[in-house]
Formats: sequence, C-alpha cells, structure tokens
Amino acid sequence: MATPATTFEFVVSDPLTNLKPGKSLQIRRHCMQGRGEKVSLAPVSDVIKPIASFGALSPESLMGDLALISFAGPGIDPSTRTILFRAFAYSFANQAMSPLDRFVDFDCLDPSSFESFLSDEAFLHSMMCASFAINDFQTTKWNGRPGPKTLFHLRNVLSLLREKLRDENVHQDDSVLQVVLNLALLAGAFGEWPAAGTHFKGLHKIIKLRGHLEFLRDKPKLHFKLDRIDLARSLATGNRALFLDPAVSWDPIIPAPNVTLPQDLYKPPSGWQPRLVHIFRDFQYLCLGINNDALERLPHNATYLQSILTSLQSRLLHLGGLPVDPPVERLVRLTMLCFLTTTSKVAGRKLPYDWVLRQLDDAYAMAADRFEKEDICLRVWVLITIAFTVAGVEKEWFKEAWGKIQSEVDQDWASVKKYLMRVMWIEAIHDGPGEAVWRDLERTISS
Repeated sequence: MATPATTFEFVVSDPLTNLKPGKSLQIRRHCMQGRGEKVSLAPVSDVIKPIASFGALSPESLMGDLALISFAGPGIDPSTRTILFRAFAYSFANQAMSPLDRFVDFDCLDPSSFESFLSDEAFLHSMMCASFAINDFQTTKWNGRPGPKTLFHLRNVLSLLREKLRDENVHQDDSVLQVVLNLALLAGAFGEWPAAGTHFKGLHKIIKLRGHLEFLRDKPKLHFKLDRIDLARSLATGNRALFLDPAVSWDPIIPAPNVTLPQDLYKPPSGWQPRLVHIFRDFQYLCLGINNDALERLPHNATYLQSILTSLQSRLLHLGGLPVDPPVERLVRLTMLCFLTTTSKVAGRKLPYDWVLRQLDDAYAMAADRFEKEDICLRVWVLITIAFTVAGVEKEWFKEAWGKIQSEVDQDWASVKKYLMRVMWIEAIHDGPGEAVWRDLERTISS
C-alpha cells in the first residue's frame, strides 16, 4: 500500500515588509502521493569540513577532543557518536573533498565556535544528517534514497528549525544560517533540486538581511560554498543563479602571473567575442598561478581567490544570457562552467548536472563541423573536461568526437596532459580524474 510521501521545504516571505515573529521565515510542508519519502538534504563535505581546521591534530587526538564535547539533545548514543567521529576523521584525512583547501587559506570555524554550534540542537542534527548521508552514499547497494537515520535527524532539524524561525531576528543567528546551508547542500547531494532551490532562496534572503555582498566579503569560505551551490543548482536545473555579482566588469581581472608563461599557451582565435577571450585568459592565468603556488607550497589568499571565482562565474553566467552566442564559443563557455564545478566536491557522490548536459549535447551538435577545425589542444581539453565533470564517456556523440581526434594524440597520458596544460588545468585537482576518464575513453573506443 502506498504511503504519503513528504517534502519539506524552506520558504521565505519578504522580510523587508513582514518581520513579525513567525512570519519573516517559514517552513512549509507539502504532502504528495507516491512511495517513499522526499526530503530536503545537503552535501556533506562542507558540513563536516570545519573540523579539519583545528590545527596539526592527528585523527586520534581529534577523536579524543570531540569525545569531551557535550552534545545538545537526546539520541546521540555511542553508535551515533562513532559514525559522527568517523565522518570527522574522513574529512580530516580526505582533503580532496574540498580540493582548494589544500592550497587556499580559507577562513574556518575555530574550536570554540564549533563547540558552540554543537551546543545548538538544530545544528547538531544537521551535522548528524550529513554524517549519515555520507554513510548512505558509501553503501555498496545504495538505492539513491536517504537511510532511516538520515531521515530521523532530518525530521529533528526541520522541527527545531520551525521553532527558531519564530524569532523575528532569526536572520542574525549564525547557527540558522549554517543549518539552512547544510539543508541546501544535502538536498542537492540527493538530487532534490526543487527543495534545494527553496532552501537556497531562504539563504539568499538571510544573506541580504545581513548585508549581502558586504557581509560575504569577510567570509570567503561561506561565499565560496554559496557560489558553488548556486552554480550546481543552475547547471542541474537551468534556473538563474541568485548570487550573481550585479556589477560585472567585462575587463580582464588577473594580470599575468609572475612566472614565465608557456610558449605554447593556447591563444583564443581573434574572431571570438572579446568578453569570452578575457574570461578565458583569466582562467588560464588563475590556473598557472595556482599550479605555481602549489609547487612552492604558497597558500592562496582566500578573499582574493573568492573574488576571482565570483567574477568568473558571474561573467560566464551573464554571457549565456546574451543574444550572440556562436556555436564553438558556446561550447567553450559551457565547458568552463563545468570546469568551475571541480572546485568543490561531495563526499562519495557525483552530482548529476542534467540541464548543462543537455545544453552540451545541443552545443556540440551545432558546433561539430567548426569544432573539428579548432586547435587539437582545445578539442582535447573540451572533451576531457566535459567527460570527467558531467558526462562520462558513454554518449555516442562524445565517443565519435574522441574517435576523430584519437589519431592526432599520442596514446599516453603524459602527452594528453600537455595539451590540457596548454589550455587550462589545475594539476592538484584535475590530474586524477582527468587521467581516469582518459583511460575510460581509450578502453571505450578500442572495445
């Protein structure tokens, strides 16, 4: 017998005109018919990541410190503590969940702030929801739905959040901002984009009340998360991004890095739109700078880097709304948006970007004849980037496109990587997935 399915969504009325208690921010519950439960959940790496900033701690000492923390609320039994601590240790050991954290000096929660958040029951349950979601994702026979313990903590989060939202000054509560951010992230991780969008609109209202971009300027890690969710939501659904920089300058923003530029660095054709050329060149200089700093173990300034990422993302998304979008340039623009998604990652989960994948299918069909005449390094970069970010290697047009250039490319990864480095490539982030997808391509084409 079918049971009612439940979707929980976070809904915001206009707080500028309606700041009465219980009205400024609301939770709405929708009932739907069907099997199972639909929920609003959130990505996991960002929820548990702040623990990694406690300093030069081993996982063992970290566990010991966490064991002394007094947790809010009932239901945090020994087995629950164990899985939470495992999630913290996983985050501590696996820096690749947030690839840029390896060489960017992001702001993080200090231990006292983190402990104060753990004393907040709603935040604690959102953490537990995320921790059990990691467990769900890594289950061998995962059915794509949240498990019972994930749902248990989700229901607690939503119930406690309802209580908090009765406060007319709730937008000033940092724990509420973190809880709603966690819910938006997990909703996206489970593919619940309508619910994620509703949470995200609530976040947008909260951030606007806190000062919007001025508020975010001093919080680059928060701004980074919001931009990445915004981009993921846009590429998955086609919905307009909410955190676009309204004062977009189309001029290049990154000077040439203080390194000798590769002599064979790819130069966009003179016929491309200048706006796209400037974005493309900014991307190239950013990648060259990060690669050089990573070699010298120099941390990137988080505020500066986030301002660059915001500019690149905003300009690319604004460019897509302009009437002139030639086929090859459109294909390159969409590929750069996919390239941006690699700056964040959900533990154990590859997000499905359905909308942009359809756009890429169409863009390649329109650009195919012209694309074959482009420089080999650009063609290799477009196909490899699309494959490891959103598409895989099974689409027929993709296999056909790679088959056409296979004879022009030496059959070893080092040679392929040289082409990628000529365009744009962050070695610490892209080498692993890039080589893996290239090997998949070679097997697929030869079979």
